[in-house]
Amino acid sequence: MSKTFDLSDFSEEELTALIDEATHLRDARRESRDRELPMGTDGSKGQDVRDPDHGVIPTPTPRDVKEEGPAHGVPE
Repeated sequence: MSKTFDLSDFSEEELTALIDEATHLRDARRESRDRELPMGTDGSKGQDVRDPDHGVIPTPTPRDVKEEGPAHGVPE
């Protein structure tokens, strides 16, 4: 989901400062995320749950149980 920000009242200096700060924040987040991704000694890939091979078993939501449960013998 993208957000739209009204930046029309910002001066060139303010926009430059905003871009610099956002770039530094993005770089810091990427750096910390990079530390989580290396393969561990047990074969785990850290905590990146967006990675399809991360090994986390998803938990069904109450709606999943309500909609899919009867097909698996769960009473309504």
